[in-house]
Amino acid sequence: MTYALCGLRVGSDLPLPELPPWAGGDRAPDVEVRLGEVPERLARPVYERPWLQVGGDGRCRFAVADVAVYLVEAGRSVIVQPCPHAEAADVRVFLLGTTFGILCHQRGLLPLHAGCVAIGGRAVAFTGESGEGKSTLTAAFLRGGHPVLADDITVLDACAVGGPQVLPSIPRIKLKRDAAAGLGLSAAVPNPGWAETEKLHLPVGERFRTGPLPLAAVYHLSTTDDADRTGIERLRGVAAMDALLEAVYRRPLALHMGRRAPLLEAMMRLVALPSFRLVRLRDLGAIDATVAAIAARHGG
Repeated sequence: MTYALCGLRVGSDLPLPELPPWAGGDRAPDVEVRLGEVPERLARPVYERPWLQVGGDGRCRFAVADVAVYLVEAGRSVIVQPCPHAEAADVRVFLLGTTFGILCHQRGLLPLHAGCVAIGGRAVAFTGESGEGKSTLTAAFLRGGHPVLADDITVLDACAVGGPQVLPSIPRIKLKRDAAAGLGLSAAVPNPGWAETEKLHLPVGERFRTGPLPLAAVYHLSTTDDADRTGIERLRGVAAMDALLEAVYRRPLALHMGRRAPLLEAMMRLVALPSFRLVRLRDLGAIDATVAAIAARHGG
């Protein structure tokens, strides 16, 4: 079985229903996901914790209790050793989450903890702390007719010719139940595993953008109940750099992997693009106004 993820052809022993089938040319897979045994300890580890080992050869061993152990090598190979009685859905949650983030860092791609939509032919990303509504805002843009490139993990080719590009990832949005209900998104369905029981999965369908887009801007989100505190503020210099660094998906892990230099190079390219701090009302009744304000800034 082969699938498409961020423009990569992924061959997999595991069914990955979250991913679209590969529809490109008949080339060898860029990434292989295989079932197999993962060693208990990597050779010459440069970082070692019960859940993560980074080997001297760059390989990463990532372990999730009662779910699976994952071995990621050279951004091209993932070996998955599921635990007995683990739910397949839970194995996929951590494969397409942290394990995928490790693989991106190994390949020199930049994963952000962000949702991303297309506005006016360019990509706009939404970062923020957990619970601040990245996925909710992404879903509101989808409801308004905008294509979606990513939810939760937005992957950038920060060093692309012409400027940073967003590579489309997984065509679904993970939403809390109250957010899905508040937006009237009845198509959202429960995740069958235990790892994300509080989340529903909303399929993006035909509004999934399958090709890369240049990144236009990054919005750093927070919510408030006070209408007087809402607004959009441009971030510059150190403030923009700090906000972007906070948005890097699994940043401490990338540093343990020795990715400091490429990470800083990517940050220097990103900080040249517009970054904004967005404070919006927590009340979902006001979210369409937020969507309209952002879209107006980007020709949407």
